[in-house]
Amino acid sequence: MSTLRDSVNSPDIRKKVFFTCLIVSVLCVLTLIPVPGLNHAAAIYTAAGWGSIGYIIDILSLKAFENISIISLGIYPFLVASIVMQIVTLAVPKLRALAQMGDEGTKAITKLTRIAAIISSVVFAALYCVGMRDAVTTRINYWVAIVLCGVSIAVGNAFCGWCVELLNKKGIGDGLTIIICAGIVRNLPHEIAKCFDDAHYLGIIPGLTYAIFGALLFAGLIFFVVFINMGEKKIRIIFSKRTVGMKQYGMQNQVVPLKVAQAGITPVIYTLTVTLLPSVIIAMVVPGNEANWSAAWKNLPTSVAYIPFFIVFVVFFTYIFAMMQFNPFDMSTQIKQNGGYIQGIKPGKPTSQYLMNLYNNLNSADCFYLILFCVLPMALSFIPGFSRIAFGGIGVVLLGGGLIEMKTLLENALKTEEEQLKAAGKDKRRKNYNKK
Repeated sequence: MSTLRDSVNSPDIRKKVFFTCLIVSVLCVLTLIPVPGLNHAAAIYTAAGWGSIGYIIDILSLKAFENISIISLGIYPFLVASIVMQIVTLAVPKLRALAQMGDEGTKAITKLTRIAAIISSVVFAALYCVGMRDAVTTRINYWVAIVLCGVSIAVGNAFCGWCVELLNKKGIGDGLTIIICAGIVRNLPHEIAKCFDDAHYLGIIPGLTYAIFGALLFAGLIFFVVFINMGEKKIRIIFSKRTVGMKQYGMQNQVVPLKVAQAGITPVIYTLTVTLLPSVIIAMVVPGNEANWSAAWKNLPTSVAYIPFFIVFVVFFTYIFAMMQFNPFDMSTQIKQNGGYIQGIKPGKPTSQYLMNLYNNLNSADCFYLILFCVLPMALSFIPGFSRIAFGGIGVVLLGGGLIEMKTLLENALKTEEEQLKAAGKDKRRKNYNKK
């Protein structure tokens, strides 16, 4: 709370907070605008046939999918485009070299990602129209209605991607994280009400008690997730100094904090996006439940077969993104080049071995935490009466991790502003001294 209070007191950061709230509010308003060219009642019935996939898309779109809104697919097309561009950038040498060229390379990759997001928006809009082919209104020409539907969904998808970029540039954190957290928070009242509905047959008091217990349990799990995400392992690096005359040369000693959850919530987001892509396409193309095979794909996230795939991809993405945050080989090389050593560890090979073991231990703890919180509710959902908690663990991890990411970014912004004010004060005092 103190971080948020200090942020509101800072004019520049306050603008970012208000801008973030404005973008999220605009998206929430857009969730109420229906898709033109569709029979609303028939479209809702068709969307209900998406099964578990529809529930996840509903979260990613701030409940726009349930309302058959112009942003029904939310940020999912942008997520797919971003992942495809990252894979292509790593696979193509020219793009990989371009990404390593600093700010100019980053701008070029961002532009290519924007183009890929537009293409993805159009493709998914076309698939959405195919899925809604039986829900087209009869008041106007069929093909005119289909075109209106496709253009509206494509523009809505592209607008969501543009909002993500705006939040990245002018907001308080990562745009994807902010929108996903907003979708989870907006869905919370609905889930609490569902808990009450599921237990209403026991009576008003037991049903209300059940709903309150669910809300308190969710809050407790959020606190535990925040606690894990704030866990750190601090490494003290000591640099040797040499004296020449009256001056000392060398770097200052440093304390490098390494988070237990190095990869953050990105592995969960990417796992959901990649593993559910075939199911999303099948849900669009075959919206009904006439075929048993299509129903199985649409409810893949709530099936036993999905759990092994989820675990494998979470572990894979955790190690990949943790390596981006903390590379033991690069850190060992930098310490050696600057004549330093880790306190209590001999320089050279012991340092490299220590950092590698630390990297493996932190990633193992992160993987265990993500699997425990995400997969355990999936397994418990197969028990009669617990079917609604399948995605509860994923929601807790995304919301808790997202809040910590935003808190960290706000603290960094406050620290940067404080350093700028100190530097400006020193410059002002120096100018006054020179005038005298």
